[in-house]
This record gives sequence, structure tokens and C-alpha cells, in this order.
Amino acid sequence: MHIYVITGMDYDSNIYVVTGKVPTIIDIGTGFHSNTVLRTIQTYTKLPAIRQILLTHEHFDHVGGVHDLMKATQDTAKIYAHVDVVQKLKEGKSTFAEMLGGTMPKIMVDTPVSGGEHLTVGDESFEILATPGHSIGGLCFYAEKSKVLFSGDTIFAHGGFGRYDFPGGNLQTLLHSIERVADLDVTHLYPGHGPTVEHQGKEHVLKALQSIRTLM
Repeated sequence: MHIYVITGMDYDSNIYVVTGKVPTIIDIGTGFHSNTVLRTIQTYTKLPAIRQILLTHEHFDHVGGVHDLMKATQDTAKIYAHVDVVQKLKEGKSTFAEMLGGTMPKIMVDTPVSGGEHLTVGDESFEILATPGHSIGGLCFYAEKSKVLFSGDTIFAHGGFGRYDFPGGNLQTLLHSIERVADLDVTHLYPGHGPTVEHQGKEHVLKALQSIRTLM
């Protein structure tokens, strides 16, 4: 399994390309930079080979480019998202997208998840963790074998964590989610924005827990 990072441009989230037996994309940005993003993905894997698109949550900066990616994969990839945001994604409404001059796509989720499921990403088994607080549809993806965590906007490097003042956000709920993640053995941390962390992921997770506790 190889993990490639496409660092978020402007308002885009980070985009992760995981190659292996089940080539996977985790988040896909706003779509404003789809041409560049798709060209970059092609340097790591063939676009029609991508089998699944995992959405860490429903915000425009993470999902706006879904239709461009689906078209590039010849509509063969399956979209995973939290069950609580399936209807919202289907409706395609986002005030944030409108503020940026973009259009929120209407996204049909193939596989709604609620947390606790396991799926193969690349070559490894990942557990899907429900981690609301930044949004109602927050998900993290954790591989026990390699100690890899894709943390979305739940936890960032250097003790950062997602905002909780957006619609659907909640500070207490986010604290509970971070507490849960803090129990994991994390070596490699791949967040929704900002730098990734290699080899010292647990330290950054615990810093996030310490930081959010100061707000309680």
C-alpha cells in the first residue's frame, strides 16, 4: 500500500490517493482544481482503476470535485459517506459553496456507513470510525496493521482540530470523538487539511485532545 498526498490548494481539502489491490481516493476537494488534481492522480494510478471514494464528511471543500472524479473513473468507483448525510449530499445544497462561487454537486452515495464497518483500502483493512463534532457526518479511517489514520477535519497536525461552530458541529461531541481516536495506536496521521505526520502521529493526536479539553 502506498499513500500519496495531494495537498489542498486554496480552499481544497487534502486529497489522498491510496494504491494497491483496491485503489482508493479519500476526499476530493472543491472541484475548482479538478484538472490539476486528476492529472496528479494519474501519475499514481490509472483513473478507471479507482474502486472507491471515501468522504470524511459532507463539506464542499471535501466533496465538490466528486462528479469530475466519477466521470474520470468512468463511473465505476463507489462513494462511501456517513448515513446521516446521505440525504444532504443527494440534495446538493451548500451555503459555503455559494459563498465561494461554486456549486455543490448532487452526490449519490453508494454505500452509507455508520461506523464500525471494515473495508479494504489499498492493501489493508481499515476500520471506519464515526467521529462527529466538526460535522454530523464526520468519519475517520484507521488501519491497525500500519497504524495509519485518515482523520478528516476531526484532528489536524500539531494539536489542531476541526471547527465546531458550523451547522451540525458541536464542541462536546467533537471532544468525545477525539477522545475515542486518542485511544488508538496512531503512527501516521493524514488530516483533512495541513501537513501530514509520519512516525509521531500519536503525539499530535494527544496534543489535539489536550487542546480541546482547555475549552471545556
